[in-house]
Amino acid sequence: MVKEDVRCRFVTGMATLENRNIHLLRNFSPAMKDFIPRQLLLETNAVQLISMHQYVHELSMVAHRHDHYMIMWITKGHGSQLIDGQEYSMLTNRVFFFHPGQVHQMKDFERDGWMIIFDEAVYKQFTRFHPQEELNGMMQQGRREPFTDLDADTAALYGQITALIRKELLKEPKDFNMLLHFISLLLLAGNKLHEQKNMQEPANKNSSRHLIRNLTLLIEQHFKKGKPVSFYAAALNLQPRNLNRIVKAKLGYTVHDLLQERLLTESKILLASSPLTIKEISYSLGFADPSYFNRFFKKHTQLTPAAFRLKGI
Repeated sequence: MVKEDVRCRFVTGMATLENRNIHLLRNFSPAMKDFIPRQLLLETNAVQLISMHQYVHELSMVAHRHDHYMIMWITKGHGSQLIDGQEYSMLTNRVFFFHPGQVHQMKDFERDGWMIIFDEAVYKQFTRFHPQEELNGMMQQGRREPFTDLDADTAALYGQITALIRKELLKEPKDFNMLLHFISLLLLAGNKLHEQKNMQEPANKNSSRHLIRNLTLLIEQHFKKGKPVSFYAAALNLQPRNLNRIVKAKLGYTVHDLLQERLLTESKILLASSPLTIKEISYSLGFADPSYFNRFFKKHTQLTPAAFRLKGI
């Protein structure tokens, strides 16, 4: 059960932009130089529901990180957005999932829909009850698409559940368990549809998908530390050759490829959105010398870090 003080941390979240307390990190102190501006919407609240109709946050059109998890359901619209440097179309009945810290930027778009945002307590409760769903389906970070396209039945379900969330958020006191289960239904329905469309195997403890999920978690924790493939294999109780064989069969890439890709993605994010110097970025990513970082980046992009930053990609 969740402690009582957590249960009470809710907000209706349907106020207009003018009466929201919006924060923007405009000035960077030396201790904050590695920060990309953060979009702080939850503040002390655990769950919030925001209509996307004509809603534009002051950070929406620039690269920013979130302080929350978010389900973004596009009920009508077109355009695109960048998530960790990758561009995705915003189509009607497309649902996106965001993790805290991911770099997000809206491009030219017209859209309507809902943003259901929630904090770590809600996410941890969901993954405690449904551990197989962590980094599964549309909730995956990295190579796979962080969205699913709803069919008519699932879109109707999303509409019903969103209405129930809105109704619950108007109550005092608000019921944490009701909101948790409403959000869980949205995630489970979205992930189920994502699995069906991508023909993924069930995530039981012995499945390769379960292994990939655990590997992804490890990479996210350690990719800046320069750990070799043998480190990840040992953590997963496998020989490096066996781990590479499973990953290659499932994804078409080696573990080394995944590590390089994650490092490259973070490099691009920092070069495009951070005030850090190239030297500072190279050290923050675990490179012993900036020249190594230059060679790594140019090998994968055919551009030096300086050229990439200058082009504003």
